[in-house]
Amino acid sequence: MIKFNKVVISLGTNLGEKNKNLQTALKMIKEFSVFTAQSRVFLTEPWGFESKNYFLNMGLQIKTSLNPERLLSELKRIEVDMGRKRFLKNTYQDRIIDLDILTFQNTFIQSTELSIPHPKIKERKFILLILKDIYNKKTIPDLNNSADEMLLNCKDKSKVILYK
Repeated sequence: MIKFNKVVISLGTNLGEKNKNLQTALKMIKEFSVFTAQSRVFLTEPWGFESKNYFLNMGLQIKTSLNPERLLSELKRIEVDMGRKRFLKNTYQDRIIDLDILTFQNTFIQSTELSIPHPKIKERKFILLILKDIYNKKTIPDLNNSADEMLLNCKDKSKVILYK
C-alpha cells in the first residue's frame, strides 16, 4: 500500500509574467501530487532583500507519495525548468519561481539541504497568511499552533495585500 504524506508548499514569483509562473508551477506540481487545499494569492513586498519587484505568493497543500528529499528534488527541478537562476548562494534575490516545503506530515528534518518545518515560517507574515487560508483556525500539526496565534507574535511588518 502506498503511503501518502500531507505537505504544504509555498510558491512565490516576482519576475516575468507572475500569474503565468504560478499557473505553470501548479501544473508541474500536479504531475506528482494531489491538491487538497490552496490559499489565496497575496501581493507581497520583497522579504530579506531590496527589490522594486513585488511578489505573488500562495500556498498549496498536497498529498504525495514522495519522501521529503525526493519532493525537494522535484521542486528544484521545476524551478530550473522554469528558468530560475541562482547567482549567489544563501542570499535572497529576484526569481521567476521559488518553491519551498513548509511542512511535511509530522516530519522534522534539519540538514544542510533541507529543514522541515521551514525554519522561517513564524517570521514571515505572508507565510502565516497562507497557512491561515489552508488551516483556517485549526492547529497546524507540525507547528502545534494556529496561524492566528503565530501572527500575533510575528514581527514582520511588510506589506501583504490580497491579490485579485
